[in-house]
Amino acid sequence: MKILKISLPEQARIICISDIHGCSSEFCSLLDKCGYQAGKDYLFILGDMLEKGKHNVAVLRKVIELSKYPNVYVIKGNNDTDCPSMAFYDSREKFLERLERRPFNAFVEMGQTLGITDFSDDFEEKRAKVRDGFYEEIKFIDELPYAIETQRHIFVHAGIENRPDWENGSEWFAMCAPWFLRAEHMSPKTVVCGHFPVYCFERCNNSDLPIIDNKKRIIDIDGGAVTKWAGQLNAFVITKNGERYSYDSYFVPIGAEETTVKRAVSSDLTPEYAEWESHELQILENNGGMLLVKNLATGKTGLIPEKFTFKAQDGSLRGGINLNAFLSVDKGERFWAVERSCGYCLGISQDGRVGMVPVDCLD
Repeated sequence: MKILKISLPEQARIICISDIHGCSSEFCSLLDKCGYQAGKDYLFILGDMLEKGKHNVAVLRKVIELSKYPNVYVIKGNNDTDCPSMAFYDSREKFLERLERRPFNAFVEMGQTLGITDFSDDFEEKRAKVRDGFYEEIKFIDELPYAIETQRHIFVHAGIENRPDWENGSEWFAMCAPWFLRAEHMSPKTVVCGHFPVYCFERCNNSDLPIIDNKKRIIDIDGGAVTKWAGQLNAFVITKNGERYSYDSYFVPIGAEETTVKRAVSSDLTPEYAEWESHELQILENNGGMLLVKNLATGKTGLIPEKFTFKAQDGSLRGGINLNAFLSVDKGERFWAVERSCGYCLGISQDGRVGMVPVDCLD
């Protein structure tokens, strides 16, 4: 497994961003928000620059441009592998299978910039045209390492295997390990990762902000950009002062409208965790699209708009957000509105909480 080993100086500021997922303008805004200084700060991009969002080419070119500065390092995420696979390695059948699963992706976007919108005929000729037109960009992705190691931290997209020689672990695990915040590892260093949005875990406390587990020596910084109903892009900032390290974070909401709270709202409901992967919900009441449900895994009940639920492959009902995710907000606060349903607006408060407020409390 290709690993970059970096010795940080006595004084250093490291800005870590993961799972950009083609969100170009938000990525640039986040760099501005955290005060990134090119050539001075360290910038670590922890994989999944691409896919799921709509501006993959812009993100890729921005990252390549930034990589020309000192102290900028990029590693590979599982989604980043799709583009070089489609360019160099896929059979026609595998290529078209990817398109069925994800009709718009980074390679397709590259093709569109060259006037190619359909790969079903003249396949090899069209693929070669895109590959040649974006050869340097695709090669950049394909040759990315899988981890960065410094004196105190390991930076990886998904996680490291629970073995003393983690550096000899599989590339697949580094890019794809699920639920790593629930796992263990043997390294004495702290692992900083993305891949699994923090909102997937109960300990997120109903927010998309980074989760720091000092006992396990794991930090998850994935804010769920594009992949969650109300996701964001996080910048996790590590400040090194000799042997002392401190942490800070900044965020930019994705696909949200910035509004202001015009009247205070108070909620006395406690959000109840609903795991999207395995917690089946049973509908008890349906009041105009606002569902009262029971979480069959925990036995707890709560409210969730039907719009923010989905059907699993087995047909069971799952929650895309937590139950009872109603926020208390003060007049004058900023609120980033994402989706409206049942008289409520789902979004992100200025302190990073994810949840709903009444539509009529916003300007």
